[in-house]
Amino acid sequence: MLGLAVFALAWQGASEGLGPYWVPGIGQVAGRLWAEAQTGRLLADVAATTALLVAGTAPGLLAGSGLAVLLRLSPRIDAMAQPFITAVMSIPKLGLVPLLVLWFGTGWMPKVMLVALTVLFIVFSLTHAGLATVDARLLMAARVFGAGRAQLTRHIVVPSVLPFVFTGLQVALPWAVSAALVGEYLAAQVGIGHGIEEARQLGDSVGVYRGIVLATALVLLASGGLAALRRLALPIHPLGERP
Repeated sequence: MLGLAVFALAWQGASEGLGPYWVPGIGQVAGRLWAEAQTGRLLADVAATTALLVAGTAPGLLAGSGLAVLLRLSPRIDAMAQPFITAVMSIPKLGLVPLLVLWFGTGWMPKVMLVALTVLFIVFSLTHAGLATVDARLLMAARVFGAGRAQLTRHIVVPSVLPFVFTGLQVALPWAVSAALVGEYLAAQVGIGHGIEEARQLGDSVGVYRGIVLATALVLLASGGLAALRRLALPIHPLGERP
């Protein structure tokens, strides 16, 4: 609460110091949000961006974690593939936007692909690192006691790797929201990103800040939901950390 109070005071001070055109006051942005909530536009924009975020994050998560598992099954293929994966990861994802539009047009697909690619490589990196931390001695001891492949995966591999997967999602989340907004800049009739671009074209600084506030709130809410899911999926917590 103290942090929010300090942020609000800093925002209001910047508005009074720089002027409402450069930094609209909190009251102006709150008034715009309230007016759009009554007309239904606020809900429509948030719902559209959330749907795009989920539609891109889910395949990115599955593809990223699945690719890490497949490569870890064959160390030789893993070693051969790493230079190519590193090269692809070094390409700015926003730089792929023209190519995605060329391939898939300006509809729903390029936006989903942009979010999915953003999530894929971050989740892949963390999952790949998590698989490398699985204790080989623990696996060997479990095999000695008769554990099969399914039991090893369920009781040793998954609990060891799952924290890395959640961390990957936590890191990827703000980037995924940014990718969704960029996708909506391109061609969309609804969404937070569309609202920001529309306000920019009209010179509406209140509308731009309104979009920034909504995007920030979406990241915070999604991050809170992910943290709650993590607590349910990982009941064992580090020393000193309370669930």
